[in-house]
Amino acid sequence: MQRDKLLILLVFVAVLSAVVGLAVLHGDNAQPPVAPPPPPQKASGAGEFRGISLQLHSSDPQVPFEQYVQEIADTGANTICFVVAAYQENCSSTSIFIDLRKTPPDDRVRSLIRLAKSKGLRVVFMPIVLLENARAGEWRGKIQPENWPDWWEDYEHYILHYVHIAQAENADLFILGSELVKTEAQEEGWRKLIAKARRHFRGRLSYSANWDHYKPVRWWDDLDVIGMTTYHDLTGGKEPTVERLMDSWAKLRREILAWQKDIRRPILFTEVGWPNLKTCAQYPWNYCLDEDPDPQAQANCFEAFFRTWSNTPQVAGYLVWEWRSWPGQPTGPEDRSYVPNGKPAMEVIRKYLNAPATTAPAETGEAQTTEAPDTGESAAVPTTETGEAVSDPQSSDAEETPQVPEVPDVFGVPETPGGAGLPAESSPDRDELEGPLQPRPGAFSRVGDGGVVGPGSPLRQREASAIAKGCPNASRGDPQRCCQGGEIGIEFKDLQSEVVHRCLRLVQGHALLAELSKDLA
Repeated sequence: MQRDKLLILLVFVAVLSAVVGLAVLHGDNAQPPVAPPPPPQKASGAGEFRGISLQLHSSDPQVPFEQYVQEIADTGANTICFVVAAYQENCSSTSIFIDLRKTPPDDRVRSLIRLAKSKGLRVVFMPIVLLENARAGEWRGKIQPENWPDWWEDYEHYILHYVHIAQAENADLFILGSELVKTEAQEEGWRKLIAKARRHFRGRLSYSANWDHYKPVRWWDDLDVIGMTTYHDLTGGKEPTVERLMDSWAKLRREILAWQKDIRRPILFTEVGWPNLKTCAQYPWNYCLDEDPDPQAQANCFEAFFRTWSNTPQVAGYLVWEWRSWPGQPTGPEDRSYVPNGKPAMEVIRKYLNAPATTAPAETGEAQTTEAPDTGESAAVPTTETGEAVSDPQSSDAEETPQVPEVPDVFGVPETPGGAGLPAESSPDRDELEGPLQPRPGAFSRVGDGGVVGPGSPLRQREASAIAKGCPNASRGDPQRCCQGGEIGIEFKDLQSEVVHRCLRLVQGHALLAELSKDLA
């Protein structure tokens, strides 16, 4: 008996020791809870930005951008997004340049921002990168330069150049990049760029992520607003009725808001657009498909989007993609582009731009919604009896006023007339910001009649020097032979093909090579 008691005691002590040991071991290896990201440095209001994008892709003074700004203001929008572009040769190129034949001069960009502000519009500014000679399957989402430091040097100069302009003209929000999917893993590069932009811009900062790649971005915590596009497949090829589209959006809405809750940043839908094609709801990103126009499908896509998202306090707003941007541009029901002008989609957009505001309940962070009974696929508001978009403003269905949120202090800022949108306490005086940007020598200097400007430089110094030495009379001789190395020799033959191409373009544009070398020295 005594032996049995001793054995039981030993077993008890062994078990107790094991439990204690495991607890200690677990405590040593336990990871501290992950702290939620801090709130954004600059707050935004729910539904604050209700806007339309205008691409500035011409330097021709005859293009009436000023008229287009007025047209956007007349729609009832409270925001305009100006989009400018820089170019690189292809996805592996390291040099980025601005082509002044395709981009308005800085003075005009400034005047357009001032005009928009005078119309009571908030101003969003979004520089993008386009590929000048894209190879098969390439687009900016696949940019992976051969030399990342060189690419970042040029990209920073490009972005900060327009940051300076945006700050000088009191823009409200600056989008630091768009759909640069392969670059997003370059976390250090992005955080450095964001920090530099902060030092020169007092407004809010964002980035426009591709619709299927917003979650992998690891540096949202440095930004004020989450930007994302809306090019989801909403139908899988089925008929794009409003009801079906809203069912798809309901699933996406739950997924996006569940993720957004951890990121703690408001969402701005940066490209809300569908081409006027039968396939617009399935392949909204592909406006080049050889398909018939379908203006009702396009209108349905907008109707479903607005019904789903317009009462969501976690959403800072949306930017419709895009307004017409050049004289004689086709519009109307037969035009297959994104441009909504003259199409049923425009009536839907105008209806929601001009809708009166309602306030979302602040205690839940969710808008009041009407749930579809027992389907598990709730929508933000009920559909019409037909489930179709209303394109006739005189119809009985159109009399029902859509509800969009005013700007409650869900993200810490009340709405203010005129579109400033920033709480006074987070708007430093200009003197508190770092002074004007000091680009490196040669940055943003015009090069000859060809109109090519390099953010950083159109050609790096050794390349410009090689051209100047080897082709003093190239513009009067054989530019093709010069730029391919026939008169320069082995040094220039080793240069990237993109430099050869740009050299040829400069020479054929009657660029003075001596001036080029001087500008970049």
